[in-house]
Amino acid sequence: MINITTKQTGYCFLACLSILWISACATIAPSSPSATGSADPIKSDNDQRDYHYFTLPNQLRVLLISDPDADKAAASLDVHIGSGSDPEQSQGLAHFLEHMLFLGTEKYPEAGEYQAFISAHGGAHNAYTSFEHTNYFFDVDPAYLDQTLDRFSQFFIAPLFTENYVEREKNAVHSEYTAKIKSEQRKSLEVFKAVINPEHPFAKFSVGNLETLSVEEQGGLRRQLIRFYEQYYSSNLMTLVVLGNEPLAELRTMVESKFEKIPNREFVAKPIKEPLFVAGQLPLAVTIVPEKDQRLLSVTFPTPSVSALYQQKPLSYIGNILGHEGEGSLLSYLRKQGWAEGLSAGVGLSYQGGATFNVMVKLTETGVNNRDQVVTAIFQTINRVRELPPQTWLFEEQKALSDQQFFYQESSSPIGTVSRLANDMHYYPKRDVLRGALTLTQFDQGLITEFLRLLTPDNSLVTINARGLKADKSSYYYQTPYRAEPVDSERLSLWRNAGLNSAITLPAKNNFIASDFSMAEGDQHSVPELLIDEASLKLWFKNDDLYQTPKANISVALLSPVASQTPMQAAHLKLLSQVLSDQLNEFSYPATLAGLSYSLVSGTRGLSIDISGFNDKQVFLLDKVLAAVASPTFDPQRVEDLKYEQIRRLENAAMQQPYRLLMGNLSQLLHRQRYSEQQLLDAFQRVDLNSLQQYAASFTASFKIEALVYGNYTQSRADIFAAKLKALLALSETEPVIPAVEVVVLPEGDRALPIISPYRDAAMLFYLQSSEQSKQARVAMGVASQWLKSDFYTQLRTEKQLGYIVTAGVYPIYDVAGLYFLVQSPVAGPEQLKAEVSGFIDKSLDALPFVGVEQFEQFRRALKLQLAEKPKNLLQQGERFWRDIYYRYEDFDSREQLIAALDTLTFDAWRTYMKEVFAQGSRRGVFLYSAGQFNDQAEMQLPPIDDVQQFKVNQTVKRFH
Repeated sequence: MINITTKQTGYCFLACLSILWISACATIAPSSPSATGSADPIKSDNDQRDYHYFTLPNQLRVLLISDPDADKAAASLDVHIGSGSDPEQSQGLAHFLEHMLFLGTEKYPEAGEYQAFISAHGGAHNAYTSFEHTNYFFDVDPAYLDQTLDRFSQFFIAPLFTENYVEREKNAVHSEYTAKIKSEQRKSLEVFKAVINPEHPFAKFSVGNLETLSVEEQGGLRRQLIRFYEQYYSSNLMTLVVLGNEPLAELRTMVESKFEKIPNREFVAKPIKEPLFVAGQLPLAVTIVPEKDQRLLSVTFPTPSVSALYQQKPLSYIGNILGHEGEGSLLSYLRKQGWAEGLSAGVGLSYQGGATFNVMVKLTETGVNNRDQVVTAIFQTINRVRELPPQTWLFEEQKALSDQQFFYQESSSPIGTVSRLANDMHYYPKRDVLRGALTLTQFDQGLITEFLRLLTPDNSLVTINARGLKADKSSYYYQTPYRAEPVDSERLSLWRNAGLNSAITLPAKNNFIASDFSMAEGDQHSVPELLIDEASLKLWFKNDDLYQTPKANISVALLSPVASQTPMQAAHLKLLSQVLSDQLNEFSYPATLAGLSYSLVSGTRGLSIDISGFNDKQVFLLDKVLAAVASPTFDPQRVEDLKYEQIRRLENAAMQQPYRLLMGNLSQLLHRQRYSEQQLLDAFQRVDLNSLQQYAASFTASFKIEALVYGNYTQSRADIFAAKLKALLALSETEPVIPAVEVVVLPEGDRALPIISPYRDAAMLFYLQSSEQSKQARVAMGVASQWLKSDFYTQLRTEKQLGYIVTAGVYPIYDVAGLYFLVQSPVAGPEQLKAEVSGFIDKSLDALPFVGVEQFEQFRRALKLQLAEKPKNLLQQGERFWRDIYYRYEDFDSREQLIAALDTLTFDAWRTYMKEVFAQGSRRGVFLYSAGQFNDQAEMQLPPIDDVQQFKVNQTVKRFH
C-alpha cells in the first residue's frame, strides 16, 4: 500500500493532517464555487450558530460564524496554492514559506510575538501545507479575537522574510524532514513519486530540506520566497473563516478593516493537465520493503476529477460496497481465508485535474504469500458490483445516512471547524459549503457505471509493502528499497479473468439505520444520578437536556482484580479485547455506517465498552457486545493471527519517532502497572489458546461493573440496560477488590534514563514532578506551563534552531502534577540538549522575580479559560462525565475543583512554589534521552535508572482507587 501524506505540518509538530492518495486524468472540470446570490449557506436545523458568506472587494471570500456560547474564538485562512506550485529548483518552497510567515511582519516585527500573544490568551495555532492548499488557523480567548486577527492578517499583507530567520528556518524545515525520515508513510509516498510521471507536479519533493532549499547566491532564497509569495499569495485565491461571540455585523466590520488590505494579484490557477501515469505505464507492480514489520497491499486506479460531483459521489457509492466489512463482504472473505486483518476503499485526494480510487488491505503473513489471490478477490468484488446495474436502494440508504449525519450534526471545536470550512470553500458553492461533504442528492447510474469501467486490471497500480521482498532501487530522500515493473502476463490474465466469487455479495439492508428520532422528556438533574449502587454494579444515569439530539452514550467498565497486575495479565487482556472486537466486527460494521459506533478496549483496570450515536438501535448492539463478553468465541487461527499482530505492533514500537518513544517510556516509568514493550513481548510469546481461554474464564468470574447511560433516554430505559448487564454478565454478590492505580513519586534529585532509538536524531525529554500531590500543585504547574511554553519554543527552536520538534507543557497524572520539556534534534546530542534545557530552566528561575502580578493574572486567565471550556457536543459531555467516574469525582466536579484551586492561588504563593519546584537541590526530575548519531554522548553525568521495573518497585507511590 502506498499511504500518501501530502500535508506538511508547519509551526506545531503535534498537528499532523494527512490524506490517502492523489492522481490525475482529467475529463471532468472541477467545480467553481460561487459567492454570488444573497442566500447564506444552508445549515442543519440542529445548528444554532449564525452564518454569513460574502466577498471582499479584493475577491477574498469570507465565511463568518457567530456563536455567542463559544468558549474560543477561531479563524483560518486557506490559500489555494500548495506544494504542487513549488519551483522545480526549490522543492519544498511552499512549505518553507508557510514557516516563514510566523516570524515577523512589518506591524509586528518580533519573531514569536504572534505565538506568545495567542499562548498568553489561552489559545493555539498551527498551519499545514498540502499539494493544493496552505492553511493557517488559530483559536484564542474570545475577548482577544480582534487583536489576534490584526496580527494574523499581517501574514498576508506585509511579512518581513527577515534574512537572518530565512537561514535559520531553513534548518527547521530540514529538521522536520529528518524527524520523520523513518516514517513509513513518507517512505511509501516517495516511492509513489518515483514511479509516476516525472512531469506531474506531485512528483516533486514537497517537504524540502537543506539540499532542495540551497541557493548559492547571497539572499537568493529570500528572493525566491518573496517571488513565490507575490505570485501566489493573492486574495482571489484565499478563503477566510472567522468564528466569534460577536454578532455577524460586528464580525464583518472586524474582518473588513483588516483583510481587505490583502492585495489581489488576480492569479488564476490552472488544472493539472499532465497525466499521473504516462500512456502504457499501467498496469504497474510496485514492491516496497519497509523498515517496520508491516504488510500492506493496495490497488490504485487513476480516475477523472470528482470535485464537481459532490452531489452524486459516484466513487463513494462504489467505495461503500468494496470497503464494507459485514457478512458477505470482501474483507469477510479475506479474513476467512486467513489473508487479511483490515481493509479500506474510497477516494484519495480529488484535486484540480484528477483523482484516484484506492483499495487497501492490511495483510496477514499468509496474505503476503497469497497476494495475487487477494488482488483477484478485489477484482471479483468489482465484478460483483458491475454484475448488476447500480442499485437505487443502496444509494437511497447511503443518502439517508448522509442526511441524518447532516441534520443531526453536532458542534465541533472552533479551530477544527474554521480550518475545515476554509478548505471546503474552494470546492463547494456558497449554499452548500456547510453540507458539501455530506450532500448526496442525485443518483446517476450512468456516472457510477462510467467510473466502474475504470476499475480494471489494465488501469491499476498494485503495490505490496512488506519485509522480505526483493528490491532493486532505493528512493533518494528516504532511502526506501523498492522495485517497479510491469505486471506480468500471467498475473494480468488471472485478474482479467477473475470472474465472480460466490462468497462475496452486495451488502444486505442495514438494520441499524435509525428511524425513531423522538426526544425523551428531560430530567431536573444537572449531573448523572447514581441509580444502582450494589456490590458489583454501579450505574449512573443522566438524561440530556442540553444538546437536544436523538443520541446517547453508554459507557461500561468491567473492572477486574486480574486486569493488568502483571505483564502476562496485560497481554492476555489485550488479546482478549482484540478477539472480542474481531468476533463482533461483521455484526457491528453496519451499525458504524449508521452513525452508531462502539469500542471495546483493554486498560489498566479492565475492559471498557463505549457505545455512542443515535440511540434508536443501541440496545441491539449492546446485547451483542455483552453476549460476546460473556461467551467469547476462540477461533484458533484468528487467535494466532491476532496474537502475532500484537507482537508485530510491539516490535514496531521501537521504530517510533524518538520524541514519541520518550513520551511512551515516561508513561511506563510513572505507572506501576504499565510495562515496557519488551516485557509485553515476552509475555505475548508465552500466550497460547489454552492460556487465553483460562484467563478469559478468570476475568469473567470476578469483576465489577461501572456504567453510565447519558443522552436521549428515560430513567426506565436505563433500568432496562441495568437488567441486561445483570442478565448477560454473571455478577458476584460480593464486591471484587480492584487494585488501585499506582503512580510513582520520584525521589529528590535528577536522574537519567537512556532509551535506544534507530533514528539519527537525538532527543531529550525532561520531566519535572511536583513535590506535592494536590489540586493546588496541579494548577500551579498549569500556570507555569503558560509562563514557559512559548518562550521555550521560541528560544530553543526559533532562535537556537535545535530542531523542529520543540515543546513544553503540563503532564498531570491524577493529582500528581508535572511539567515536561521536549526537544528532538538532528544537530545536538544529549549533553548539549540537557545543557540547553537546564539552562532555560535556570534562566527562567532567575527571571521569576521579574514576573509581575499582571503577567501572573494573564497566565491564570489563560489556564482558567481552558479549564472552563464547555463540551462541544453530547459525545464530549458524556466522555467528561465518564472521566469523572473513572477518576472518582462522583460529584462530577473535577474541573470545578481545579478552578477553585486556581482562584485561590495567589501570586506570592505561586512564585514561592515555583522556586521550590525548580530549585536544583530539591527538584524531582528525570532526563529521558536517545543519543541517535551522537553515540559519544550516550552516557550522562547523572545517576542512571538502569532497571525501570526495579526503580518503580523501590519508589513511593501515590494510590488512586
